[in-house]
Amino acid sequence: MKKTFLTTLVLCAAINTACSPELGLQLAVPNLPEPQSAIEASAATSPTKVKVGKFVDARTSQTIATIDGRSVRSEGPLGDVVEEGFTRYLRQAGAHIAILNAPMIDGEIVEWQARIKPSFPSSDATATAKLRVVVRDSKSHPLYRATFSGEATASHPLLDEESIQKLLAQAMGSAIEAAVKNEEFLAQISSGRVE
Repeated sequence: MKKTFLTTLVLCAAINTACSPELGLQLAVPNLPEPQSAIEASAATSPTKVKVGKFVDARTSQTIATIDGRSVRSEGPLGDVVEEGFTRYLRQAGAHIAILNAPMIDGEIVEWQARIKPSFPSSDATATAKLRVVVRDSKSHPLYRATFSGEATASHPLLDEESIQKLLAQAMGSAIEAAVKNEEFLAQISSGRVE
């Protein structure tokens, strides 16, 4: 009887551990994926020029993932990942990325976090991202402010560090994609050039 109970206990612990993602104390986020849906190139007669400025990490906490109540801090400059993502997504939308005499976008990372719930037979994870974006004219005067959000979910028996990173990248990619597909956002960039 004792042997059966001990065997069952060890088996339950092994199964529970196998379903729980292994994350260290810090987690770096990789570059953002390609947009989840096609971004149409601008139909404007003259291509839009835009500068991509700095995106500041304005999150209230440095926690980028929470797994079963344990916090995992972000590693590396998250703003660089967002800036690179905006640059790539805007290019795909037909914009020319400029360094001088062009409207500029910049902003803040308000939220970027994954919540992982270990379970059997599979663990569930949800990643959310939120950006505050400012469009400025070519003289740096603010023209437009908006908040864009994105989300990604996954359920898998073996969620690992790489899959959590991918989920976080997808959530932020969705937020940037929402901005780049927003007609008012694009219109403000187009009208922001001051000769």
